[in-house]
Amino acid sequence: MPRRGGTAPGARASAAHDDDEFAFPTSTSAPRESDDTPSPSRPFNFNENLSPSPIFAPGHHTASARDVTVITMGVAVIASACACWLLQVLAYLLRPLVTATGAALLLRPLVDFVSDAAYQRETLRRNRLRLCCPRVFTVPRIVAIVLALVVVCAVFGTLVWALYLGRVYFLVHWNDPDWNSRFTSRINDLGRSMSEMAKRVFKKDDVAEEAWARLLANIEATLKDEEFWETLGVGVFHYMQDIMLMLFYTLFLLAPRRELSRARSLVARRIHKATRRFVSIMVQIAVVRALSVGSLLGLCGVPWPLAIAVAIVSFWLFFIPTLGSIVASILPLPMIVLLPDLTERQRVAGSIIPNLVSFLVGDLIGPVVYRKGLDLNEVTVLLALVFWYSVWGAAGAVLGVPLTCALKIVLEEMPHEGAHALAAVMAPVQNDTTVNGDTASAVRVPMTLTFIAWLKRTCGRLFRPSGTTQPRRRADEEALLAESSSDSE
Repeated sequence: MPRRGGTAPGARASAAHDDDEFAFPTSTSAPRESDDTPSPSRPFNFNENLSPSPIFAPGHHTASARDVTVITMGVAVIASACACWLLQVLAYLLRPLVTATGAALLLRPLVDFVSDAAYQRETLRRNRLRLCCPRVFTVPRIVAIVLALVVVCAVFGTLVWALYLGRVYFLVHWNDPDWNSRFTSRINDLGRSMSEMAKRVFKKDDVAEEAWARLLANIEATLKDEEFWETLGVGVFHYMQDIMLMLFYTLFLLAPRRELSRARSLVARRIHKATRRFVSIMVQIAVVRALSVGSLLGLCGVPWPLAIAVAIVSFWLFFIPTLGSIVASILPLPMIVLLPDLTERQRVAGSIIPNLVSFLVGDLIGPVVYRKGLDLNEVTVLLALVFWYSVWGAAGAVLGVPLTCALKIVLEEMPHEGAHALAAVMAPVQNDTTVNGDTASAVRVPMTLTFIAWLKRTCGRLFRPSGTTQPRRRADEEALLAESSSDSE
């Protein structure tokens, strides 16, 4: 029985329990609308009215879209850094694998032509050579693969042959006393002229002698250093290892028989077609530049064996965009300066005319090739060269443009607005482009020299690809599928 004026024990326990917990007073105001502002308990409040891609969302959306944008960009930066680290760590494996993939793409038509009777007949019929070769001659596929690898080794052997030509020329003429004396006097004349120039510039008498003595001392110390030879040997061993791995990968990539084009994805077909077109156009441009450089050097008085050697080395250097052209232009200059049988006019002509022609061919037609053949602008090509050279060295400089083209194709085929925007940034600005049937006007860059502008337009018509750039519409994709199926039948 409860006492007077008291409370029950259960009620006192309930009151004590209520006193231990803090409770907000009941609000008598009208209920507020739901707030979509992010909080620590609700970091993401996705609104259904937002655009499908919050990365490029307009500024009038809520704060959650901006948070998603920041987080997505941060994840992209971290993923890019991790990808760069993996590319550097796995360079010994990925570098020969990517090179072998490109070599397999180029050698597969040759292997299929030699080993597949149906493909050989179709190729002859397509090129209208069926009447010239009525019979079909095939060999086993393993023999065709070995023949293709022999062709590759023979092509790369031209570089060794060029070095052999230069070595034989200098060895033969070095044993000639007359030529040796004239060569020595030429070097002495250059040394005296450099010494006089240093005296006029630095106002001292022994600047050139000290610099020459310091240079000889550094060269001698470097040649006597064991670490230098160890580093050189390790580098040569790594390059030989990459070559052997590349041949091994190429052998296994060429082993499967040819499959129908419809069995492959659209991205793979586009990358295959763009890579083959890039290599074919680069080979044509490199051949034209090498022939022009070699012939002009020979006409300027350089001995023909040396001119041929320089042309072959320049041919391989021209496959490295921008950097290869600079090295190829500097390569013949020491030879032109030191050869004793050239006159001053021949030296000036040999230093200027071949480089000028190479510049006109490479720097006017080369950018058009990248723009039209691979749908890449010049800034993208330059950044790709810098990035891939920093990751994979000389091999990265050669493979940088095709890899960037493949990345752009993958971004174009991804169902995401951000990927499409990045691909559009990598693509060049074209005049009279059509997007979904609508004509978009492109910004024209003013050109001072109308002749150069006309030449660029002419070269652009010559090197314009057919069906390799941005097959966005369904009709373009169906046309590409029909073309691939006709090639495989």
